[in-house]
Amino acid sequence: MVKYIIKKILISVLVILGVSVLTFAMGRLAPGDPVDTVLAGTRNPGPEEIAAARKYLGLDEPLIFQYFKWLSHAAGGDFGLSYQTGKPVSEELAVRLPHTMLLTLGSLGVMLAIAFPLGIASALNHNRFGDYAIRFINLLAVSIPSFCIGILMILFFGVRQKWLPVMGSGSIRHILMPALSIGIGTGAGLARLIRSQLLTHMESEHVTAARVWGVKSSVILRNHVLKNAIPPVITNIGLLTGGMLGGSAIIETLFSWPGAGSYAVKAIYARDYPAIQAYALVMAVIYIVINVIIELSYCFTMPSVYMMGGGDES
Repeated sequence: MVKYIIKKILISVLVILGVSVLTFAMGRLAPGDPVDTVLAGTRNPGPEEIAAARKYLGLDEPLIFQYFKWLSHAAGGDFGLSYQTGKPVSEELAVRLPHTMLLTLGSLGVMLAIAFPLGIASALNHNRFGDYAIRFINLLAVSIPSFCIGILMILFFGVRQKWLPVMGSGSIRHILMPALSIGIGTGAGLARLIRSQLLTHMESEHVTAARVWGVKSSVILRNHVLKNAIPPVITNIGLLTGGMLGGSAIIETLFSWPGAGSYAVKAIYARDYPAIQAYALVMAVIYIVINVIIELSYCFTMPSVYMMGGGDES
């Protein structure tokens, strides 16, 4: 087991290093020049001013030196200064990241509140009207992008009915529409997985034997079906949570939510290398950590799962 845990941690570190290389490279290869942002207030900057700005930003050094310099500082929590604001990126992310986590938590709650009731109800009414209705609703919700759901909510709940604020943060009323926009589609997708897993285990031999012996349906569902169907669902919840955390940028921008995602969007437009790189690296680390924790939890709760994946109990 110890070797298995060490192996997973080492693989995660290598993945994070790979993400850092890709993030750094894509920022440099993309069109545009961050010097333009720094000299935005200067009229007709000359070659000397441009060269001084590049030196100030550290862009005059070879790329390999720029990368290792950035990586060494990032490992200590120093992501440099924002080209837009001149403030430390780590401080700006520290202010905005809790807002993104709060939005992700709200979206997670919406997702679970939708997924489990619909998934279980659909499986229990297999090939009946209720199953067909739920499957149609799930298909519709999965097919509509989250930002489209957000726009429809803004038009109806915000503009027409004036029930909810359409931008900003500060209260639970502000988080309702952004959380619903993200959680509806992901909840519908998770409901489909729950239905599939439940149906697979409801048709297994040990469940059939339990029915023959007269075991109550509620007991069968709880002890024989849900227990075996939950592991892949938990794994998927971890993946979806990481995806919501890192993919909320469009919704944050749409609702003017002061999170890390909207901060990253502004940084991309301004060619703010330190902010873009910090956001990508932090989100990748959080995403990987969430999934490693979920996977390692199987070592203790369901040893057979990690053993089938090649784990070592030594």
